Amino acid sequence: MTRSPPPVTARALAALLLLLAAPAIQAQTVIVDNSDAGFSVISGAWFTTSVTGQWGSDYRYRLTGAPLGEVEWRPTLPHTGAWQVAVWYRNANDRPSNARYRVHHAGGVSDVFVDQRINGSTWVGLGSFTFNAGAGHAVTLDTDATPGTTIVADAVRFQAVGGGPMVPEVRACWLTQYFYLGKSEAQLRAAAQNMLNGGINTVYIAVYAGGTVYWPSKAYQVAGGSWSSGSVDYAAQVSSIFRSEGLKVGAWFEYGMGLSSVNHPIAVAHPDWLTRTSSGDPVSGESSFVFLSPAHPEAMNLLHGMVGELAANYWFDDIQIDRYRYPRKSSGREFGYEAVSSALYQATYGSAPPTNVNNSQWVAFREGLVNSAMQQSYIAVKSANPLIVVSSAPTGSYGVTQHLQRWSAWVNGGYMDLVMPQMYQTTLSGFQTELSTQRTYAPAHWNKLGVGYRAHEDNNWALVRDQLNHARGLGHAHGCLWVYHQYSTQIAIQDEIDNLPLPGQPWSAAAYNPFVSDRLVQLFADNLDGAGAYQESAGWSGSAQTGFHRFDSRVAQGGGDTRTAGWNLAVPKAGRYDVYAWHTASGNRNPAAQFTISHYNGDSSTLVDQRVNGGRWVHLGRRIFDRSDAPLRRVTVSTASSPAGVYTSADAVKLVLSGYAFGDTNGDGVVNGIDAAALTSACVTGPQSAADGGPGGPPPTAACEVFDFDDDFDVDMRDLSAMQRAAGP
Repeated sequence: MTRSPPPVTARALAALLLLLAAPAIQAQTVIVDNSDAGFSVISGAWFTTSVTGQWGSDYRYRLTGAPLGEVEWRPTLPHTGAWQVAVWYRNANDRPSNARYRVHHAGGVSDVFVDQRINGSTWVGLGSFTFNAGAGHAVTLDTDATPGTTIVADAVRFQAVGGGPMVPEVRACWLTQYFYLGKSEAQLRAAAQNMLNGGINTVYIAVYAGGTVYWPSKAYQVAGGSWSSGSVDYAAQVSSIFRSEGLKVGAWFEYGMGLSSVNHPIAVAHPDWLTRTSSGDPVSGESSFVFLSPAHPEAMNLLHGMVGELAANYWFDDIQIDRYRYPRKSSGREFGYEAVSSALYQATYGSAPPTNVNNSQWVAFREGLVNSAMQQSYIAVKSANPLIVVSSAPTGSYGVTQHLQRWSAWVNGGYMDLVMPQMYQTTLSGFQTELSTQRTYAPAHWNKLGVGYRAHEDNNWALVRDQLNHARGLGHAHGCLWVYHQYSTQIAIQDEIDNLPLPGQPWSAAAYNPFVSDRLVQLFADNLDGAGAYQESAGWSGSAQTGFHRFDSRVAQGGGDTRTAGWNLAVPKAGRYDVYAWHTASGNRNPAAQFTISHYNGDSSTLVDQRVNGGRWVHLGRRIFDRSDAPLRRVTVSTASSPAGVYTSADAVKLVLSGYAFGDTNGDGVVNGIDAAALTSACVTGPQSAADGGPGGPPPTAACEVFDFDDDFDVDMRDLSAMQRAAGP
């Protein structure tokens, strides 16, 4: 039985608001001692003693070995940024040589082993890590160490690197498939750490390039294309690795309208989709590429479907859409005379397209087709999740004069979040001229204009530095380096990585990507993700039914014993999540498949008719989940009440953060005065239910639902009591 918290009186509520309204101290050094509120014993009995050499008045200790014990230091940090972590303990000969401190940071979890026999009674560094503001991260210590020794838990110190918060700058690089294919997880993690050491905070991973796709795209397959692999989802695998290391991750939709040759399977299957010159030639002067016509609705629906898949089926912070343009033969603007485009022009203006490729009306018409394609792809991404950033790296200023790629229309029209044109200049003066030209295109949206830098020569970092300084001086700090790839013995941008973050250089201060929302969290578990993410009872088998999420799905027949399958997910941020399931549909599927969501307030079940709506995400509900670094069971599907001959499908689940919870209005892990400002008397609408003494007022508004701790569609005294506890003593 759950014990109800005591009611909150009006006087207590006023005291609560005063408590929350107290200003937060913006400390640059935060120390959590074993006697502080941020310290907790997670498991086992830990003893307290007071001897000279400890931090504070005492310290905790315990014998190593089984049963394991664990403690935690959880700081409340005033800002997001890089923090140096150090630990304090009293050393002795009977201490373990391998005390494992586990740092839970923004990029994942890192283990650091410390020899507690030496270097005691001073701060011993664990390293520098990125932490988000608030109390969402921690350091833990357990007794899994040298047997028969005494392990000490005393204090942990967090010191802000650079003495202040990070600066808001996109510092990115492009990562080609030629680099990541064939690399081990350890090699990819080393690459991510190399980027971070170089001041990079964002990586754009090529997912559509080289004449194929690096995820199981259903839209691409239906159009006649083939996947790079029938068993490896590189988009999921590589993005997960780089995100866990602390980088923001973008899906680089590099090829856009381009196809690698006239012999590409899609070009062969759909020759009418290709844009052509006035002589009917589809082959461009760009390495014999051919391009899809932005006038052909089916061709464009292919691209919209592909970027929609990336937005709906993966956790990408950004989808960078490239090559939305016409190709060129030589001087440019030669393409657009294919039948579908000519017919559309005829219908619009009453005449055939002019033979003069530079005719102003003909130019504007084709630019409008490219703009419309970009707008529809933008909508496809934002329809999946409006928080996903849409960016592009258009060609240099010649993109406007030769490729009909007028990116200014995209930002002016509100369907582009960030552009970083390829200003690949080999001199500073050439760069200054190019940037000056690009700045004239959209002067009202300079905040969306970054720079794509040519940085792939082995020793050109000084030129890139000078170009960076010039762009930053004009207010264009966002940039992306071409390219993380190995042309020679070193990574192409290694000289930039080694030098740009040095003192006095452009990237000496730590930076964060200001375009990516902290509320953008999309979590996935597929039946192929392994035992840690997916588990099933006996009786499940593979299904040949199409419409699966990635590469296959599972089914179990009804009748007899109830069979279950479940999906486990770690949740990096507490809040309200929309929960979805994916199934394959057919006439013999379960008309009432029971899905159970295990959430903060208990279990909730819903029935899904799996005979219909297959091959898409089906909404199961919106529930509160607490933060958890470990994968926990979130969704279970069951064959309960399903008769023989009827099959239940188990494929994948998705959780999408759609709102915060526990009184934390900004999701920073701390309940304080910022949150108190949103807790007005208008929020207190309950109780609603008869069990709580209702009926009350209307359900809480979107701004107030964060205070509905028990998720019962009201904010009443029960929730305010929980809010009081969340605020702490």
